[in-house]
Amino acid sequence: MAIQAITQKADWKPQTQEFLQSWEWGEFQCAVGHEPLRLLVGGEYVQGFVHRLPLGLKYIYFPRCDIKNWKLEISDYAKKKGFLFARIEPTNTILKLEIRNFKIRCRQPQHTLVFDLTQSEDVLLKNMHSKTRYNIRLAEKKRVEIREEKNIDIFWQLNNETTERDTFKSHEKAYYTAMLEMSIVHQFTAWYEGKPLASNIYIVHSDRMTYLHGASSNEYRNVMAPYLLQWQSLLWAKKQGIQKYDVWGVAAPKKEGNTFHTYTWDESDRLHNVTRFKAGFGGMTVSYPDACEIPLKSLSYKLFQLAKKVL
Repeated sequence: MAIQAITQKADWKPQTQEFLQSWEWGEFQCAVGHEPLRLLVGGEYVQGFVHRLPLGLKYIYFPRCDIKNWKLEISDYAKKKGFLFARIEPTNTILKLEIRNFKIRCRQPQHTLVFDLTQSEDVLLKNMHSKTRYNIRLAEKKRVEIREEKNIDIFWQLNNETTERDTFKSHEKAYYTAMLEMSIVHQFTAWYEGKPLASNIYIVHSDRMTYLHGASSNEYRNVMAPYLLQWQSLLWAKKQGIQKYDVWGVAAPKKEGNTFHTYTWDESDRLHNVTRFKAGFGGMTVSYPDACEIPLKSLSYKLFQLAKKVL
């Protein structure tokens, strides 16, 4: 099987529409310290990113790749490049592995909600929960204003408030700064009485706009700014002719559990609160297959796994 490294943008033609496999995302990852490795494997394009580990070790991570067959030759190629293991998150369920592998938790959101923007505004509103529609109208009545403007300081300020309030990990400021420098990235911010109350970062690729990061203030939470921000951003995408809107991550769907609107999930899930917010807007559930790791250096990989448990 022929394996060719792609180094020119004109030669990069992945079949998948996932932004994580786009040339632009590869350049962004390079800017924040993860060198891209772009391969043409038996007619299939796959982009991975180099992640450094202690003691000079490294692994290759392939997010949302559309490769259908992982041959032994690919492992040999990665092993010669010095990688300890390969981590794969496929977009399809027909990935065939001809080598030993281990299932692991997905780094990217495994479950999400996607909206069909070819529907009319009336239909999109109708598909929402009544409380979500109410909160949007309330924000409009309070004259919350939505602006499109790239401003890292505003996002970082709100991000600090959000991480402290909701106790979750955040990237460094330099990460978001580099992200906002991408031409396919947009930032929308909700303003009220001269203050920014919520700000979201989106990426547009192919026929999809994806809600990547969001942050909100502790002030004036009663004016429901995040609801109008989400709605106006969705409408902006629709007006640009974008066909899909991805909220980028919700709790895993369950047959029984906490239900809001049309979505049911386990309330113990770490994404419980954000899922309730997103589920109110409706959308179609999309789930991706499990991720896996392929050891390339068996003994070193075992030691690495043991070290993770100890540390």
